[in-house]
Amino acid sequence: MKKIYLIIFTLLFSLCSTSNDEGVASLSNDTTTTSVIAEEDYPIVLTQCLNEEMGYNIATPFDIEDLKTTLDSMSNTKEERTQLLEDVGTCVNKYNLWSDSSSLSPEESAKLYDENLELAKCLREKGLNVPDPSQQEPKVDLSGLKESKDDIMPLLQECGWQK
Repeated sequence: MKKIYLIIFTLLFSLCSTSNDEGVASLSNDTTTTSVIAEEDYPIVLTQCLNEEMGYNIATPFDIEDLKTTLDSMSNTKEERTQLLEDVGTCVNKYNLWSDSSSLSPEESAKLYDENLELAKCLREKGLNVPDPSQQEPKVDLSGLKESKDDIMPLLQECGWQK
C-alpha cells in the first residue's frame, strides 16, 4: 500500500512541478527513471514485456496463476518452451520482477496469510471451490476455477479483495 501512495505522490508531484531547466546544473544529459511496480501488477508487466518486446500475443492475465496457465499452453515443443522460458527470464530480470518476494518480514507474511485465509473462506461461502492458502504460498489459488474472470471479480470485491 505504501508503494501505491509513493507512486501517486510522485505522479502528482511531477505533474505539479514545472519543467523549467533554467539555472539547473547537470553533469550529463542522461537521466534514469526508476519506477516502483506493485507485485499485483507483475503478471501484467511481464505480459506487456513479452508482447511488446518479445513479439508474443498474450491476453492480459487475471493473476499470476492465469499467466502460468497461459504460458504453459503456449509451448508445444522443447525448443518453443526453452525460448519462452528465456524470454520470460529476460523480462523478469529487465523489470526486476519477483526479486524481493522473499523479503517479506514474518509479520507481513503472517498478515498476508491471515487475510488470504479469510478471503478463501469468504469465496467458499459465495460458492467458489477455493482451497486455503498455505504458509509457503500465502496467496489464494484461483487457477483451478472453472468460472470466468468476469464471474469471479464481483465475488472477490464482495469479499474485500482489492487490486
